[in-house]
Amino acid sequence: MDKELLAQLLEGVRRGRVTVERALERLRHLPFEDLGFAKVDHHRFHPVKYLFFG
Repeated sequence: MDKELLAQLLEGVRRGRVTVERALERLRHLPFEDLGFAKVDHHRFHPVKYLFFG
């Protein structure tokens, strides 16, 4: 989750558009979310510029 999405989530809670329970559910997945077939790493952003095959 990036900084902007986190700010939007917290603003939604502040304005009453997002429940605390829903926000906690979203935050529970940090830094990883298990999709069953893969684990998504949400806490890092690494653009792939080069691929190296050994």
